[in-house]
Amino acid sequence: MKFRLVIKPAQKEAMMIGDSITSALYQKALDGTWQRQKATSNNIANSETPGYKAVKVNFEDSLKAEINKLKTTGSSTAFLDKMESIESIENSKISVYEGATSSRLDENNVDLESENIDMSKSVLQYYYLVRGFSDSYSRLKYAVNGGK
Repeated sequence: MKFRLVIKPAQKEAMMIGDSITSALYQKALDGTWQRQKATSNNIANSETPGYKAVKVNFEDSLKAEINKLKTTGSSTAFLDKMESIESIENSKISVYEGATSSRLDENNVDLESENIDMSKSVLQYYYLVRGFSDSYSRLKYAVNGGK
């Protein structure tokens, strides 16, 4: 008796109950905010280091571009379209770059006051992103449990 090996083409991974475009946006925003907090912490820690250049993080522009791309393609409910949308959001870039010029004699361009303000904004932003993410899963849990 002969057996024939049939190899099927790879299929997309099945979506889990929490996989959504909204979840992907929350996750990417949380990642970007976390990177910004790390960069700001490093900037504050190196505020007196001669020659240190402040590091900035930008992720909002790439997320806005992905959202605009989703708006122009329409709100399709097809499985593959959602998977591709989620994948493109997950692959959007978090840009990290150094500040340019320094007005200090030691060539350090960290402005401690603005860094502390940026840290406060990032902490609040992270808190509200976590809260929104948690609330969306609470609503999902409520729906799955039949409103109980």
